[in-house]
Amino acid sequence: MKALFIKAYGGPDVMQIGDLPDPKPRRGEAVVAVKASSINPVDWKVRSGDLKFLTGSAFPKVLGSDFAGVVEQVGAGATELSAGDRVYGVTPLMLRKPGAQAERLAVATNRLRRMPDGLSFEIAAALPVGGLTALNGLRQCGELKSKTVLINGATGGVGHFAVQIAKTNGATVTAVCSERNAERARAFGADVVIDYRKQDVASGGVRYDVVFDAHGHLKFPAAARLLKTGGTLVTTLPNPALIARSIWQRIFGSKLIKFGNMRDRPDDYAELERLLATGSVKPAIDRVVPLAEAVQAYTALEAGGTVGKVVIRIA
Repeated sequence: MKALFIKAYGGPDVMQIGDLPDPKPRRGEAVVAVKASSINPVDWKVRSGDLKFLTGSAFPKVLGSDFAGVVEQVGAGATELSAGDRVYGVTPLMLRKPGAQAERLAVATNRLRRMPDGLSFEIAAALPVGGLTALNGLRQCGELKSKTVLINGATGGVGHFAVQIAKTNGATVTAVCSERNAERARAFGADVVIDYRKQDVASGGVRYDVVFDAHGHLKFPAAARLLKTGGTLVTTLPNPALIARSIWQRIFGSKLIKFGNMRDRPDDYAELERLLATGSVKPAIDRVVPLAEAVQAYTALEAGGTVGKVVIRIA
């Protein structure tokens, strides 16, 4: 099978497209013929070796977390799915599992979700990591109706979902992004847009109930200046210092820190699909490229400036 993989950790130059053996399903697994896979920041963090304590040193490593495709074969004990089922989901790269940017993927069936009728493979592949991360992060902030929410990185892969979910739950949304993406942020539902290149958001004097840092690099002192007393910072990029700070804030502080990590339970998928069906949420796809152009797509996404998701059409 054709796949995008690495044989060592490093920059974009370590990525290559070539042939690897077809996977075989183990007990409780299915082999999916992958039709599309979107790119997420975690994918290039895996490639760079930032997460090698979780991804290990066995190579080659196929990249890619999000995917959509068709069940091709099921292993023993995988009775809930059949060959021909259209499915989508996430493969856990950080648990040393194979990535999805290949023509075939062996994955545990509890990681698979049947695709809603009428959904394209490209749209389905753009949903899981970004949509579920935004959904879980905002859920931890409680009732959003009539609250003020600032979203940093509002037009990125997670941020554009967060804008839509916050807005549909009744929040007043301020989006932080570049000026060239301002109209897209408004189209997602933002009430106010701030160009981070022209304005230091933390020094503006406005206070919010929730700061959702979809970019993941907002320092807590800056976030604290943006938060009302009792407000919540949600970040998609936890680190040991911030985790320790979150415990201190929970006991002694007046502002909370939560971590917007992806959760992929069936009820999470069901909620995301409900929002999609009602038109409250729609993934933005910046571009769809063939597998042969995947390396260039990674390079463009890492450079910044894309809106929403970049999807690789595998087959």
